[in-house]
Amino acid sequence: MIIPKSSTYRPTLEDFKKAAQRIKDVAFRTPLIPLRFYDEDPEIKLKPEMLQPIGSYKIRGVYNWVAKLSSEQRAKGISTASSGNMAQAVAYVAKLYDIPARTIVYETAPETKKEAIRKYGGEVIPKPWKEWVEYTKNPESDRCFLHPLEEYGLMDGHGTIGLEIMEDDPETETIYVALGAGFLGSGVALAAKALKPSVKVVGVNSENSPHYYESFQHGRIMDTPPEPTLGDGSAVNLDAFPNTDQLLELVMEVIVEVVLVSEDEIKDAIKYLALENKLVAEGSGALSLAAARKVSREERGKAVCIITGGSIDTDKLVKILNNQ
Repeated sequence: MIIPKSSTYRPTLEDFKKAAQRIKDVAFRTPLIPLRFYDEDPEIKLKPEMLQPIGSYKIRGVYNWVAKLSSEQRAKGISTASSGNMAQAVAYVAKLYDIPARTIVYETAPETKKEAIRKYGGEVIPKPWKEWVEYTKNPESDRCFLHPLEEYGLMDGHGTIGLEIMEDDPETETIYVALGAGFLGSGVALAAKALKPSVKVVGVNSENSPHYYESFQHGRIMDTPPEPTLGDGSAVNLDAFPNTDQLLELVMEVIVEVVLVSEDEIKDAIKYLALENKLVAEGSGALSLAAARKVSREERGKAVCIITGGSIDTDKLVKILNNQ
């Protein structure tokens, strides 16, 4: 069962505040941590969302979405299609409500994510990319389906990150955030700008999945099949889904620009976070810092990097730390 949604939905400051109240006993208010540096202070702070119960920010939007369902809708169970983190959030929230959860994941999703979904009690069904996309177009009808690229209602919960950033550090000038589907970036930007209109929100893509970057450059949805990337959690081909034109319009309205980072830059950011700030980040989680480190302090000003998650396979992390 697909819950009716509106592509014209724009959450207000009041919507974000209501979402913050709904999730306050489930999602943590993560701190702003200064990036550890040994020379001149780069004026970069980290928003470590890997500290959330499921290891990523997704708990915010998913819990808020489920909480707004009717008891009759929730009783049917919930399902989603996800690269891993959304699926973990769905399984975790379903466990809190004692309802069934089914998750369709990329077959290439990290094993750490698949195993976490199972531990939370969720059913895991891996599918190749094309089958995964087809499932999102024709999901099962017996459960409430959380669509990864069409559920605008995710912005309320995800946007609480922007609310917290501006409340905790009103002097923030630039926020860096990975762009996958775009609901995180849009929600953060709408919430942050509601408190400080001048704040800039910069989106980040990996060079191997430049979906928003290319679409920004051309002013329309571009066909960008993702190649293998460390930032797999935010790898999307917007052209593979219907109704993404409206999503692009929203992102272009509130995100000032989209920058690209290379696989080596992602590796360097993961390693820096682990060795200097003692924070374990997955590839998509490190995109924001990789982007912030590419520009001068003068250009970015007082910046916050949203570290979206920490679900990285152990062997992959070890190789990165050993420069392999």
